[in-house]
Amino acid sequence: MQKKIRPDPLIPDHDVLRKIGGGAYGEVWLARGVTGAMRAVKIVYREDFSDERTFEREFEGILRFEPISRDHLGFVNILHVGRSNDHTEFYYYVMELGDDAHSDDEINPVEYEPRTLRTDMTRGNGKPLSTDFCIETGKRLAEALAELHERGLTHRDVKPSNVIFVDGKAKLADIGLVAAKDQRTFVGTEGFVPPEGPGSEQADIYSLGKVLYEMATGMDRLQFPELPDETPADDYRKKWIRLNRMICDICDPRITKRKIRTGRELAHALSHLQRGKNAPKKVPGYAKVALGVLFLMALFMSQIWLENTWGTHVIEGQLEPLPERYVMVKVLTTPAGAEVYDKVGDLLGYTPAT
Repeated sequence: MQKKIRPDPLIPDHDVLRKIGGGAYGEVWLARGVTGAMRAVKIVYREDFSDERTFEREFEGILRFEPISRDHLGFVNILHVGRSNDHTEFYYYVMELGDDAHSDDEINPVEYEPRTLRTDMTRGNGKPLSTDFCIETGKRLAEALAELHERGLTHRDVKPSNVIFVDGKAKLADIGLVAAKDQRTFVGTEGFVPPEGPGSEQADIYSLGKVLYEMATGMDRLQFPELPDETPADDYRKKWIRLNRMICDICDPRITKRKIRTGRELAHALSHLQRGKNAPKKVPGYAKVALGVLFLMALFMSQIWLENTWGTHVIEGQLEPLPERYVMVKVLTTPAGAEVYDKVGDLLGYTPAT
């Protein structure tokens, strides 16, 4: 297919310098605003879509996302959204500019290349990124996706080249593909799209799982679930193995087998892993109810036992405190696996527990 040649876009209050990225759904340009600040501008052309309805739907998605982009640190901030008023029909949005992939100095417009997860992995020559970095970045992106999903939107193309670094922190970019939940227009990148297709919360989480797979193993997502010959050093191996188990769960091709299904659940699990704890087991609501009932029954029965066994001691008209006694209680749930905590909030284990 012949590449389309278009004139440089005219963006109000911005001097468009050069194109720094692009794909099937638009182009990204480096631009300088009237204040002198360097920005990234995404241009999305009407002629790249097969029909007007799809183009307008994408525009509606970016309008909905624009205020959300500044509500969470895991999103590239969108500063302005607009449309062309000439014969070349397009919409655009102005974003904060990502870090330079090759320099920490002031942005050089001639040499600038945005730092993405893909450039980081390319620079690593196929070696895994550090386990702690994978966990921290994954948690940040999972929280961002949770925020997006809770606003009724999905991303649909989570991949390493769409994760931009701003001031050293990972952020989700290419939000031009954001759409309402369950919108079934097929977009995405091979290997990151789940078997059931894009457009759902679980599909975005699956894609993030494949991103984590590439980060943690240094391998291509199409090689999943293969593992590298070398694993991290002893200090990190245990944490790396737990992370890999988590990745295998969220990237299971059988959608009904996935235990972690939302951004909040993934962020919570990664937070546990970050603190050196096992990921919390997901317990159905009825199991939690059963656990609560069993706990109250155990408490009631132990109180009756104490009263019958020890009674109440009276000394000079005053109640004497009962001596401290311990009662063994076995906690069961159906299914097993509910968390059991002590009175100060420390995790004692999982059911069945004694």
